[in-house]
Amino acid sequence: MALEQAVSSSSSTLRNVLTFPKTLISKPQFQVAASPSWKTQRRWGNLKCSMTTTPSYPKPSEIPWQKELCNSVNLIGNVAAPVEIKHLPSGKVVAWTRLYVKKSATQSSSISLTFWDDLAHVASQHLQKGYQIHVSGRLIIDTVETEEGKTQTYYKVVAQQLNFIERNFSSASSSQGQEFDFAMAGGGRKVSNAVNSTGSVVESWNAFFANPGEWWDNRNNKRNPKAPDFKHKDTGEALWIEGRYSPPWVKSQLEILDSRMGSFAGQNARMPVGMVAADEIVSF
Repeated sequence: MALEQAVSSSSSTLRNVLTFPKTLISKPQFQVAASPSWKTQRRWGNLKCSMTTTPSYPKPSEIPWQKELCNSVNLIGNVAAPVEIKHLPSGKVVAWTRLYVKKSATQSSSISLTFWDDLAHVASQHLQKGYQIHVSGRLIIDTVETEEGKTQTYYKVVAQQLNFIERNFSSASSSQGQEFDFAMAGGGRKVSNAVNSTGSVVESWNAFFANPGEWWDNRNNKRNPKAPDFKHKDTGEALWIEGRYSPPWVKSQLEILDSRMGSFAGQNARMPVGMVAADEIVSF
């Protein structure tokens, strides 16, 4: 009996010892200060956070240097003259004409076209005066000083591709966007054939010897030593014997040409060079 009371008393005491008081945990309270917050909003109200980023565009790709891409142009115009063709002793074939290109609704520019080899045959057989065509090729620019000291700029395109324009699109509206200011292309600088590449000058000399009657001979009548030795009667294209890119065989070919025509002494100013048979010109 006494033992049971002792155990009961111990259990009661243990419960009292292990009783944990409940701790009151108060919820955090936040005080919103209306006045400072309102001032901050007004003070920084002009600041904006922008997430706009500049779009990234791809970098242009690199291509190898290609001669045919130098000074590449595309022109649409009307054939201004019948195509002339010449077979050279070297086996090459050259043809030429002029193209009227519209600069605006009321203005046009005339530019010389040159075709070589297969394209020369195509142009000779299929092109007629007045046809509207598309030509792509290399633009050649000559800015020369005349005997009067004035500067003139001449243009020629060595054609690499030739197409006809469909009649359905051959209208006045189709000429919009075709404006090409040839005067700006020369830049107004005085150049002595320097803008021509070696190949283009060789082509010009080949055209000269193929049909020398189309050129003026100014060798004995130059008032200005910088004036060209030969000048095309229609296009104004110029050639210099001592030009930077003139091939070395020019002088020997001119000697053959001069021997056929006799002495040029005493000739009248700007007398055209006479024709010479193709078989009399040595291949170059």
